[in-house]
Amino acid sequence: MPQTPSSGSILLRRAARRRLGLLLPGVITMSLWQVCEALVPVAIGIVVDVAIIPLSLPMLIVSIIGIGLLFTVLSLGYRFGARLCNSAREHEAHALRVEITHAALTSANLPPDRASGEVLSIASADADTAAQSFAQLGRGIASVLGMITAAVFLLIADPVTGLVVLIAVPIGLVIVALPGRSVSTKASAQLEAVARAGRSASDLMHGLRVIKAMGGESWAVSRYRHTSDEAATAGIATGERTGRLAGLGALVMSVVLAIVLIVAGLRLIEGQMSVGALIGILGMTAFLTEPMRALAEIVGLFAQSHGAAQRISQLLTDIDGEDAAPTAAATADSQATAPTVAITEEAISIRDWSVGEDRTVDFTTTFGSLTCIVTEQPEAETALIAALAGHARGTGVGQMIVSPHTVDLFEGTIRSNITMILGADDVPVTAEVLAASGADELLGLVDAGLDHRIQELGGNLSGGQRQRVALARALHADPQFLVLHEPTTAVDAVTEARIAAGLQDLRSSREDAATLIATSSPAFLAVADSVVFVPATGPALIGKHADLLAAADESASNTSTDESVDRISATAYRNAVTR
Repeated sequence: MPQTPSSGSILLRRAARRRLGLLLPGVITMSLWQVCEALVPVAIGIVVDVAIIPLSLPMLIVSIIGIGLLFTVLSLGYRFGARLCNSAREHEAHALRVEITHAALTSANLPPDRASGEVLSIASADADTAAQSFAQLGRGIASVLGMITAAVFLLIADPVTGLVVLIAVPIGLVIVALPGRSVSTKASAQLEAVARAGRSASDLMHGLRVIKAMGGESWAVSRYRHTSDEAATAGIATGERTGRLAGLGALVMSVVLAIVLIVAGLRLIEGQMSVGALIGILGMTAFLTEPMRALAEIVGLFAQSHGAAQRISQLLTDIDGEDAAPTAAATADSQATAPTVAITEEAISIRDWSVGEDRTVDFTTTFGSLTCIVTEQPEAETALIAALAGHARGTGVGQMIVSPHTVDLFEGTIRSNITMILGADDVPVTAEVLAASGADELLGLVDAGLDHRIQELGGNLSGGQRQRVALARALHADPQFLVLHEPTTAVDAVTEARIAAGLQDLRSSREDAATLIATSSPAFLAVADSVVFVPATGPALIGKHADLLAAADESASNTSTDESVDRISATAYRNAVTR
């Protein structure tokens, strides 16, 4: 895996290196365009001196052909240069979006302060803003080369005027570049405010049904208006700084041009230059307005790109840090640490699962079996699910899938949400998968069956229906090792019992597959081949559900005063799974 950029500058340099194949020819052709534009007033001055004043028809014909060739090269240079630089921008924006999305989707621990709306804003607006620097890179370098060409011509045509340009222009560029950091800071604040507004909108839309049911529309509108106003204020501040920078650039440009014109006029009065040279100098002076204005704009755009790149690098760094944090943090407070996961040809083994108080749990789930995990401490269960999710990231979908408790459905059809293939109406879903997940009952309630349309976030389905579609998705993928986290909390007890029996039959029919379910549901515990119970204190218990309950009943009926650790754990198990 490539190293995560630690700053916006490093990210932009990395992006430039991987787009070098497009940027290099783009910069060359854009520079050719700008140099040719700089040579236009020179060519006109030469035509005046060698063709018009001497009234030479042959030289006039040659001059017309030369100017035609010059404009041909100029036009083609801009056409292909702009195309190459814009192509670099679009490719890099796409690469950044994919990188951000991949990091967010594959991270086992997305930072809790990074809501989906903010990640979406960074993956869209910030990626585009960061990549826009490549569209301006060719223009910026071309502008500098155009100004150098102008300075060289001025030095040849009149050394005094050229020297004035060489001194005044760099000073002007420094003056224009100084406020760039301020623009970058304001641009970063604006992008953060826009991301907060996106996060707020995402949260409100996600809970829209609850908000409307509770009559919280006014509160929701007020909350979003506040965050949106903050984004608008930040945008105005950025626009104000950018406008000031553009105005400063125009002022500096005007001062430099005025100085050049005054010096050139005085030199002409003194008879130190020809008419053609004067025309060339005046034309070159007029030409200088374009690259100087462009550089003033480009400084502001690069500042905005740097701010966006800084936000992207910060998000990627936060995701990497969050992925590494759970183990270290859990070790520090001696609570729950991530276990070691190992998949062999016959089983999957969990080793060194720390569950607090210097206790660890080891267990093995053989292929063809179903194991349920019951814990009294949420931290221990979270550590196990996170470790399994992290291990799954390094495997293929066919080997291991961790299906979280949170159900995420997408706009499309029931079929596309199960198969995860958008627009494919002929992808089959087996009857066994539909029955095992309980989705067959849902299909009987809708008109179009598998092709029934699902709204965004599954808004037209109930919680239990969404859970059944998500379970069907996991079963349809048919991985070698399937991990489920409380898959049926929103369905009724009868349906849950039918799903538990169907899932056991479906998964046990594949001898090279194993299933692990983190749940306290009696229906799943009853069909499980083994149960691993981790109490808050005392040793873990491993066995069949019926045997563990029998041990608890035996402990309850024993009137002796012996309160052994095993008896306490057995009693705790009965309390944990009794509903």
